[in-house]
Amino acid sequence: MSFEGLLGSKCTIMQETLAVSDDGMGGYTTAAISWNVLYPHVRCRFESLPKVEEIHGYDKKATFPDYYVYIVYRSGIKEGMRIYHNGRQFEIKLVENWSEQEKYLQLAVTDITRL
Repeated sequence: MSFEGLLGSKCTIMQETLAVSDDGMGGYTTAAISWNVLYPHVRCRFESLPKVEEIHGYDKKATFPDYYVYIVYRSGIKEGMRIYHNGRQFEIKLVENWSEQEKYLQLAVTDITRL
């Protein structure tokens, strides 16, 4: 079976829209305005982790994901974005592009609807 054949669910990937404003001292500040759809109806597969698993992404801090989400490669997906799936929200903590081949992504996510 192909990788795409294993993707039995659909989710939506959202990105945060930021507003930049002058801070009155020569700099600027950013503030979150809203979440907008980056990719709607993405075929995906969720894999729950049976225990707390610590992962390290290259030189980044430790992450403790609740799930791995597998999708076909899409550009522009970054840490901090959100995934909506079956009425729940997940925050992307780590994006892994296997062997940097731009074919598939493994996203380490945490469930933020239960926080």
